[in-house]
Amino acid sequence: MQNNSATIFIPARLNSSRFPRKILEPINGKPLIIHVLERAKRAELCECYVACCCEAVKELVESYGGKAIVTDPALPSGTDRVFAALETLDNKPKYVINLQGDNPVFEPSILKDILDVLVSNSEIDMTTPVVLHKNLDAFENKNVVKVVFNDMDKNIAGKALYFSRSPIPSGATCFYSHIGVYAYRYEAIKRFVELPQTFLEKSESLEQLRAIQNNMNVWAVPVKRGAISVDVRDDLQAVFKALS
Repeated sequence: MQNNSATIFIPARLNSSRFPRKILEPINGKPLIIHVLERAKRAELCECYVACCCEAVKELVESYGGKAIVTDPALPSGTDRVFAALETLDNKPKYVINLQGDNPVFEPSILKDILDVLVSNSEIDMTTPVVLHKNLDAFENKNVVKVVFNDMDKNIAGKALYFSRSPIPSGATCFYSHIGVYAYRYEAIKRFVELPQTFLEKSESLEQLRAIQNNMNVWAVPVKRGAISVDVRDDLQAVFKALS
């Protein structure tokens, strides 16, 4: 069922430092960004836009039947790009979902999961999905973002305490990894983009720490399945395998 009070935005830019033009990388005959868009639509949750950096990407998205909004290519983060696209709409949604444009493999139901938790508690500013790992192979991997949160021992949603690229909590026999998707209240994302970057955000290169360091109420929502994001070209191997 469509939620008219929410909107999904997929930030997408061409000049990624580690893998330039990755959103255009062909996967099974379609550009990576189109896979992200089509997965988002499968959630059948709400209106969806690609917040892109140029007319060429907008035209590509529209050629596949999607909607796109062009934003300043110099914007510093995906969240800034989402907010810039959001501000072009005449009717602002109450809730905003930020789905990363390099995330072609994810379970569409996680979008509803994080939105449901956000809607259920008016004191929450933003929510984000996390997944439990009992195998510690990725615990030391700095590309895998770890999170600690209240009630993580019960595997239920709780307030996020910290995100890190380092292995946390120390000595764990299992851990939670973060999936780069966020649901915000409109007022919360507006406040977030107006805040300056913080020391912790710069240290970890994780913008969600800006919210935590400014006492915003961020909740982690456990979901059953993880996602595959494309940070570097080697990540494509896992994507091809998952989509084959």
